[in-house]
Amino acid sequence: MNHTSQRRAKAQKRRSSKKFSPRQTALYLVFLVVCVVVAQLLSGNRRFFDAFVIGGVPSPIIWDVLMDAPARTALFSGDEVGLHDRMDNIGIENKMKAYYRPQIPDEVALDQHIHQILYERTGYVGEAYVVDSQGSLVLKSQAQ
Repeated sequence: MNHTSQRRAKAQKRRSSKKFSPRQTALYLVFLVVCVVVAQLLSGNRRFFDAFVIGGVPSPIIWDVLMDAPARTALFSGDEVGLHDRMDNIGIENKMKAYYRPQIPDEVALDQHIHQILYERTGYVGEAYVVDSQGSLVLKSQAQ
């Protein structure tokens, strides 16, 4: 083997030894995503999180509930009525309607959709609704 081919072989060996395993690559990507999310949280950029919906609830609304001490207490203590009253006071239903209105233009269907999400997340049944045998909310006027 001549001197040039020996250098090429060494360079090739160095390059191949620097490759990451698939596991290392995945961990690196997860680390980068976590860093971006933390940076966005620390910078106060809430628009970044507007795209995330968890269980039908937009993340800014989840954030609003978690940042409100009485709502947070009611949520974690299982106080369905107290949580609903507090969410009503801080305008959660209206914020959810504003979020879903472009997708559901019919106000009755929109109201039912929002109440269904809130029922599934908190267990609270709105005054205008009853729960049918499949766990869906139905307007009292339609249930009779």
